[in-house]
Amino acid sequence: MSTRQWYADGRLTSQHRVPVDRIRHELGRAMDDLDYPTEPASLRPVVLTEQAYDAIFQAGSRLLRLLRRTLMERADTPAGRIAALGADPDEYPLCIEGPLEDRFATCMSRPDVVIDADGPKFVEFNVGGGVGRVVDTTLATSAWVTAFGGRDAAPFTTPDAMAVRDAFFLRTARELGVRPAVALVGTARDVRATTTRHFDLQVDSMRRSGLEAEFFEPEGLLQALHGNGELSYPLGLRYFTVPEWRRLGIDLAEIRAALDAGCLLLATQTAYMIANKKVMGWLSEGRPWMTADDRALVERYLPWTRVVTDRKVEWRGRQWSLPALLLGERERFVLKLGTGIKGEEVLIGRFCERAEWEAKVAEAVAGGDHIAQEFVETIPCRMEFADDRGPGSYEADVYPVFGPYIFDGRAGGLGVRYLPGGRQGIISVQKYGALPSVAVRGRSA
Repeated sequence: MSTRQWYADGRLTSQHRVPVDRIRHELGRAMDDLDYPTEPASLRPVVLTEQAYDAIFQAGSRLLRLLRRTLMERADTPAGRIAALGADPDEYPLCIEGPLEDRFATCMSRPDVVIDADGPKFVEFNVGGGVGRVVDTTLATSAWVTAFGGRDAAPFTTPDAMAVRDAFFLRTARELGVRPAVALVGTARDVRATTTRHFDLQVDSMRRSGLEAEFFEPEGLLQALHGNGELSYPLGLRYFTVPEWRRLGIDLAEIRAALDAGCLLLATQTAYMIANKKVMGWLSEGRPWMTADDRALVERYLPWTRVVTDRKVEWRGRQWSLPALLLGERERFVLKLGTGIKGEEVLIGRFCERAEWEAKVAEAVAGGDHIAQEFVETIPCRMEFADDRGPGSYEADVYPVFGPYIFDGRAGGLGVRYLPGGRQGIISVQKYGALPSVAVRGRSA
């Protein structure tokens, strides 16, 4: 099938050509001090057709609701859900009592999406306040819009990720009847930054949107929240994940105390249970309560995914022993740790040696904490890059992974990353050198 159904025309028309120097200037200024690669410089964002762009957000919101229900049906309490996941309770130490824990479990999400000949496929769901690249997606989006002459002139449209998230916090403050004040809780140690610009930009965006906002490192958080004898910030943005902070040796006691004092850090801890890839495996396998529309949605947008244990499964109309299926059809599958992040603990069958694959399958079967997912044959997107040797350019196929930001059901911009030069494999910016960019919605002719 032609890629034209999903990707807009590879080259923007001649009237929309932008000089290489202007693009480099705008992107360099936007990404200064954020430690993201900008070379080789692409000469446009990834432009999706309206059909593909809208399908990603519509399907993503619906799948997120199904994932939420899939976890919630397992137990009525966070402790019960942790047990159902077979997880260590110590991995989820920041749950709160009461209905708000469940209400805000899926308020922030950034799935990982690829496109095959049939359209978008959701290969995992990152859920929680600590989903990455909100800042650089916002900045790169603004840089592209500026480079192409402003929002009215640019041949594409796209929302501002941080502004959409800010609007969510304003709605939440009204819903809960609290002061619109947000504590941004994070650390420069986590984002590997030499300045606080990463967080300052988010605080500035919140303030422009009408929120009181301040950035806090974890140490001393509780004292700062109660500096005037009352809770200064009733809401918080949880810009971290527990595993990453534990790797950094950061004590979570102050965070726990802030929650107990009444600061609602969003998204809630349950978000990270929903993000466990085992939940996606349960949904892919089907739940008794699913309607015909639910099943059609899952069949259309989720690749075949199963929790790996020694059991029988159905695949392509036949019954198989799951371990035997994975060993016999190595090139058709990917193994992922349920709680892995940033491309860690992912093994693609066709890109590894048989011995490594067999060892990983044995580990997964024994541990019960991995999923197997059918490999998605993505279609390439033709991109144009600046030539380092002069003002010219060259074209190359890339295989993008899209990251749609969904804030309480609202579309909040679309990050994208891809390996340069037509390479395929695990596509991670921090670990495997993928290039970060943005995807936009092409305007109708």
